[in-house]
Amino acid sequence: MNRIQYILKKNTPFIAIILITGIIASFMEGLTWGFFIPLLEGIRGETASGVPFPLNQISHIFVDMDLKQRILLTACFIVLFTALKVTFVFTSNLFTLKLQMRVVKHYRMLCFDQLIKVGMQYIHSQKNAHLQTIAIIHTREIARLVKEIGLLTPKVFTIFVLLVLLTLISWKLTLVSMILVTLASLVLHKVVKNAGKRGKSLSEKDKSINSTVLDFLIGMKVIRIFGQQERMRTLFEREVDHHNKNAYRLVKTESSVQPFFETTGVLCLAVLLIAGSFIIMQNEAAGLEIVLTFIVIFFRILSPFQTINRARVSIAGYLPFYREVYRFLETHDKPYIKSGHRTFRSFNKAIEFINVNFAYNTRDSFVLRDISFQIPKNKKVALVGPSGSGKSTITELLLQFYYPKDGIITVDGIDLKEFDLMQWRRKIGVVSQDIFLFNDTVSHNIKFAKPEAAEREVEWAARLAHAHEFIIKLNDGYNTLIGDRGVLLSGGQRQRIAIARSILTKPELFIFDEATSALDSDSEKIVHQALHEISQGRTVLIIAHRLSTISDSDIVIVMNKGRIIEQGDPKKLLEKEDSVYRRLIKTQNLDIVAI
Repeated sequence: MNRIQYILKKNTPFIAIILITGIIASFMEGLTWGFFIPLLEGIRGETASGVPFPLNQISHIFVDMDLKQRILLTACFIVLFTALKVTFVFTSNLFTLKLQMRVVKHYRMLCFDQLIKVGMQYIHSQKNAHLQTIAIIHTREIARLVKEIGLLTPKVFTIFVLLVLLTLISWKLTLVSMILVTLASLVLHKVVKNAGKRGKSLSEKDKSINSTVLDFLIGMKVIRIFGQQERMRTLFEREVDHHNKNAYRLVKTESSVQPFFETTGVLCLAVLLIAGSFIIMQNEAAGLEIVLTFIVIFFRILSPFQTINRARVSIAGYLPFYREVYRFLETHDKPYIKSGHRTFRSFNKAIEFINVNFAYNTRDSFVLRDISFQIPKNKKVALVGPSGSGKSTITELLLQFYYPKDGIITVDGIDLKEFDLMQWRRKIGVVSQDIFLFNDTVSHNIKFAKPEAAEREVEWAARLAHAHEFIIKLNDGYNTLIGDRGVLLSGGQRQRIAIARSILTKPELFIFDEATSALDSDSEKIVHQALHEISQGRTVLIIAHRLSTISDSDIVIVMNKGRIIEQGDPKKLLEKEDSVYRRLIKTQNLDIVAI
């Protein structure tokens, strides 16, 4: 409700214009049909004394006019008022469209902001395609909901004005006709309810079909390697069929309104003709004009009634999309990482983990248990151990994607949570095995970490990352487009661009998370050389399976099953016969002396 109030307040000028133009258009509509009475009077050649106020005032304009003059003046007034009406309706529709675009932008930005602020555990618990569907497709359906509501405005006022006219002409006939129309609207209640169900099913199928397409695009290589193209095609076809089935049902439900109301209109006409015949028999002098004008206006009022009831069905169909977006925007059921207020510029001593325990969800067991270690300033600390031992989780805690469940992480003795989050993250350079590059130029990918960087800074970072040599050999050098996720580059080239991107910000702490594990031996040597050079005199945390990449580390921390089982100077650890680190070195057939 607060969001709706905010939208109403923010778009008050647009809403006011829609309302005003709708009212004026409705008034013009009423005047148009009000001029039929004096025209019919002219045809009969006598004045209908039974015409009520203020409709009888229109008749005074035509006093002493013959039939030809009445027809000419009536035609002019009808054309004038109709032109004014359609002008105001057009204006109302234009501002409804503007309001529609503003609302869809508002909700899309809210969804995007939610994605930016929400904790990583929520993102990881959802399908990317579902989040994309909510942010793009479902917000588009909200725009359609706004359109339906906006287009209703002139219709509602038109019904009000015409109802007043009908009541003035004959309250008895109005009562009869409104009873019939109300009964028809009540019958549509079940149709509206069904539309809500169809809309909910359609919103789910939107997410499903989007998920299938995204999985296909991301997993294209795997799908082709295993020859599963036909299986994916069959799956996609099934999703499309389900989506079309639900879309067809929703449209069919909406389309049923028109024939239903046309049938109702014919029924009403029959009843009104019968009722009108009694009025004519009771008061023949005034009855014909009244009945004919009433029937003409009544049939004009059926169209907006039909539009409103069709809109009821449409709105019921689109509401599930709004509810889906609203649930996504709720904050009470989602985790958020909050930024501290302390300014962070640099650290002087060490980053320290003190008795840290962590689990990704409350239902899960701890993936880190009683973790305590230091990353001293300008030292290289290596985390080693088997997969699943919790090494990468430590990186995620350092980046504050998550908070420890117990214990604390400090920087120079100050709780990490007290520092401004953006300032802290800007001082960290991360190079991991899973490199993400944008479908953009080499230069823009490097500058992503620092958009305002000059070209000379980009080249400096590229040279330090041993990337400049291959970049200048590309077709357009630094302006070469590298494809989605950098697909046009080799693994080693992508890794070096990622290193250059991290170097550009001159971070306080470098984190190398399995940065060379997926590379061939030649690429590994180049990347390892780059990492070695940029590590000199810097604070570095390196996570590795290949122990040859940590030969120059100052501190080695051995992890297993979420615990630190050994840590210290690598040379001293190697000297111990029962050292786990020494055993790992032997397992990988490395030369202990060289290490």
